[in-house]
Amino acid sequence: MECRRRVLLSCVVLGLGGGAAVGMAAGQGGGPASERGRDGMLRSGTAFFVTRAGEMLTSAHVVRGCGRIEVWASDGKRLPASLVATDDRRDLALLATRHGVATAARPVARSARQGAPVYTIGFGLTPTTPLVPVMTHGHLHGHAQPKGYRLLVLRAALHEGNSGGPVVDARGGLLGMVVGRYDKQPDLGVAVPAADLAQFLASHAIEGEPATHAAEMEPDAALRQVSALVQCVK
Repeated sequence: MECRRRVLLSCVVLGLGGGAAVGMAAGQGGGPASERGRDGMLRSGTAFFVTRAGEMLTSAHVVRGCGRIEVWASDGKRLPASLVATDDRRDLALLATRHGVATAARPVARSARQGAPVYTIGFGLTPTTPLVPVMTHGHLHGHAQPKGYRLLVLRAALHEGNSGGPVVDARGGLLGMVVGRYDKQPDLGVAVPAADLAQFLASHAIEGEPATHAAEMEPDAALRQVSALVQCVK
């Protein structure tokens, strides 16, 4: 796959017809690593818990080539993480932290309609306060199916560090995971649908939270409960 334009240190082209979609992993500043003045942080992004046993998902381009992967919970606790599996075609990575959590992302059983509101979260976007998440609100612009795999197209102002972040609906139910944005239309982001995330987990014998028809949680609260900063270190 040809990479037409790089965003900071990492790039993934998803080949969406009218323009390339570029992965977004923050490549400098940001994160507890820089706060401690430690060299060697390659990039950072967002990850989220998909099981209460501590398995997480993020974008494969965020954790590719890391000597060490660190996850930082919102309370500042460092969680060493190991890379279990990747799907480079869909830009997915499965992490294990062995850190039990009370809440994991729960997908919705229904399909989101075009124009429906969507919400996501990003860590490491602000260098001085990397553990303070940035919330983004947008709407579902449509769907795409490049080279046989499905993507949600979001109209939202996504930034470096949003890669790997969960996308939820107005009731806090998981719709997908951010993997990039169009290089020629930066107001359009792309996300892997929740059903494909579940398929990826199942292929590695991981059982995520069951789908629900009636998730009932404010989107910001749902995102904060399951998300964390992830850093790729040399």
